[in-house]
Amino acid sequence: MSAGPPRREWSLLRRSPAWAVVALGLCGWLLWDSWPDVAYFLSSRRPIDLGAPGAYHLDAARPNRLVRVAGAPAAAVAVTDARAKEQRAVLGLRGLNLAVDRPGRGTPAAVFEGRLLPAARRADYAAAVAALRERGWEGGERWMVLRDGERPRTRWAPLAWSAALLLLAGVNARALLKSLRG
Repeated sequence: MSAGPPRREWSLLRRSPAWAVVALGLCGWLLWDSWPDVAYFLSSRRPIDLGAPGAYHLDAARPNRLVRVAGAPAAAVAVTDARAKEQRAVLGLRGLNLAVDRPGRGTPAAVFEGRLLPAARRADYAAAVAALRERGWEGGERWMVLRDGERPRTRWAPLAWSAALLLLAGVNARALLKSLRG
């Protein structure tokens, strides 16, 4: 008993360039969204020193890079990271427009080293920064967030995810070219 020819609808659906275009668009959007995490993964392991009280140089600050800064907190709030289900503390540093997101609720450190988050991630910290301002922190309107303890080349998931997306985009680009050539 032969299985017969494949169903025509499925054959057309598989070869439709519209699906390849949609898949390429989705892959591109997801790659764009994950690019900051991949860029940080590939960034230098040598921290940019932003200074200490009385000698800050925030002009050297680069988003998505490993930075180090010394300072005393002007205010602190406890938060819970919804994704990781862990307790964190967000500290507003005295004399700086820099908030530090650090693990735990322990005694604040005097020197903080970690990832300076891109401006697009500021919305994630808006509530914590508002609470810091209520407690007396004067961070200004152009505040930044340093995620203490986050180092380059430690989180492989964004790199693996991006590699899988690139592979999927390549397969769809090949299918699109093949269907357009006839």
